[in-house]
Amino acid sequence: MKKYIVSLIYIVFLAAVSLFHLRLEALIIKASAGKFVLYSIYGIFAAFAVVILVKYLLARKNLEIAMGLLAMGMLFFFLVSTPLFLFKLALLEFFILGVVLAVENRKAQSPVSLLLLMGAACLIEAITNFVGGTRFFYLDVWINSLAGLSGYIAGFLIL
Repeated sequence: MKKYIVSLIYIVFLAAVSLFHLRLEALIIKASAGKFVLYSIYGIFAAFAVVILVKYLLARKNLEIAMGLLAMGMLFFFLVSTPLFLFKLALLEFFILGVVLAVENRKAQSPVSLLLLMGAACLIEAITNFVGGTRFFYLDVWINSLAGLSGYIAGFLIL
């Protein structure tokens, strides 16, 4: 677990932030920074997509191009499909977690990183269940895991 210290710290950070997601959303919207944060999220995903496409189109590696298109296409679909701000913020959080796990798992690959990703998705959903007064929604776990896996793929393709 020493290898995944940054990921574990980030998961703890996500767990702490998930306690205040509704307050964070209200603060961002009250400060009239909602559009700025939203466009920043779009910009981060677009930057990853452009870097992946340019890097592998020039190298003419079809498998990597297909993997990058699948990962980024799935994320852009989720971003466009719902107007919920917190949903988009969660996608960004788990995308970054996937990139961090890919960076830490670069030298010696192991399935522990994927287990950490799935465990973090379940943990964050359970925390929002207990604190937010909502019920445990398995679809959110699945979507957060897919966003993390997209980040994992993007992290491997970029580095």
